[in-house]
Amino acid sequence: MQEVPELDRLLGIEVYATKSPGIGGRLRVVPEDFIVEEISRDGLRVRTSLTLKPGEEVGLKGSEEGDYTWFILEKRNLDTITAIKIIAKSLGLSYNTFSAAGLKDSRAVTAQLVSAFRVDPNSLLGFRDRYGNIKIRRCVRMPFRIAPGMLYGNHFIITVRQVELGECEVRHRVEAIAAEIGESGIPAFYGYQRFGTIRPNTHIIGKYILQGRFEDAVMELVARSYPGEAPHVAELREYVRETRDYKSALKKFPRALSHERIVLKHLSVREGDYIGALRKLPLSVRRLFVGAYQAYLFNKCLSRRIRRGLPLNQAVVGDLVAVMTSDGSLGSVVVANESNVDLLNEGIARGEMILVLNVFGYGTVIQEGPQGDIEREVLREEGVSLELFRSVHMPEVATRGTYRRACFKPEGLEIRGPAADELSPGSLKVTFEFTLAKGLYATMVLREFMKPRDVIAAGF
Repeated sequence: MQEVPELDRLLGIEVYATKSPGIGGRLRVVPEDFIVEEISRDGLRVRTSLTLKPGEEVGLKGSEEGDYTWFILEKRNLDTITAIKIIAKSLGLSYNTFSAAGLKDSRAVTAQLVSAFRVDPNSLLGFRDRYGNIKIRRCVRMPFRIAPGMLYGNHFIITVRQVELGECEVRHRVEAIAAEIGESGIPAFYGYQRFGTIRPNTHIIGKYILQGRFEDAVMELVARSYPGEAPHVAELREYVRETRDYKSALKKFPRALSHERIVLKHLSVREGDYIGALRKLPLSVRRLFVGAYQAYLFNKCLSRRIRRGLPLNQAVVGDLVAVMTSDGSLGSVVVANESNVDLLNEGIARGEMILVLNVFGYGTVIQEGPQGDIEREVLREEGVSLELFRSVHMPEVATRGTYRRACFKPEGLEIRGPAADELSPGSLKVTFEFTLAKGLYATMVLREFMKPRDVIAAGF
């Protein structure tokens, strides 16, 4: 199998699904190279102004009355939470006034639906961002707020630039990889965004929290430096590690490192209260750490399944198979046995069912069979048990566990190019357009086509 970058291995992403060599290149040379457009459960594609024709607007239908104002949020080079906070502050509103179905990439141009409770549509339409990175378009009244269950997925238009191969070779490689994907799909790894790329350690912090190693969790968050960080930040982290002088460190840590500052502020008053310092972080952030560790274990199990030559688009005895619902989410789950495995595989072939793997929690049941063997092996190597996910020391982050599909195919994949890269003379560019259901990562699609040697340098 082709060697994967070191960062991938750190995140449990240990294999490629395709054997053909990649095209290399770089993502996100400019934000407009990475376009993300939300798709609602009823099929509405929330287009950015980059893909709308002049004078055209998204056909967002509202009702004549309702306490909620729905609007299109278009943003550039900002994450969803930051964009909403800027809008809320500008209008003198609480962040909790707003709700969204999903979080969109920061290094991109994105469009999505957001709702606001009892906010005048005219005040929203009158919002102006001083840097021009946020646009509010098309407000309608609705009787209910936007919630995550209303999201089907996202439509992506992604341009890979700085491809340093001949035109014929690029076309050959892209076509070969697309054919492999069409045959067997792409592993549904949790992508880089789940862990971080510059500081790929959210899962490590999550493991420490589950183990009750709160000092280690704090030191990993605040005091461990990584090679891709700015030198002055790495020096600050080293200072904390060597001195434990939290009060002085707090004065020096950049405001952008808000989680670190929250923890340092608590420790500067209550030295040694590591669990208390972590509890100062929002519950959503602490759950994100634990979720990242679950994601890491899932990636490890999925990688090992592929290495063992077990299929991703077929079940073997002991596997878990889920019914696919009409909106693309997972329904009831069945265990494959000798008597039903052929029937389940017929359902998978028709697209009515799909192979799923465990996302570990205290309620997970590990089955007998090859996949169960892999799961027990990974847990043993990690030195953890399913009971760990009860998180007895911090029960508010306990997790029962769930299931996740083993693989996916990009819907409606279109590939344009190769063509001359106008931003890098002498190089080529290729544009990929496709739709993914929620919870799937576009970067895992591009990873197969690019097979980068250096994930960070390649713009992931």
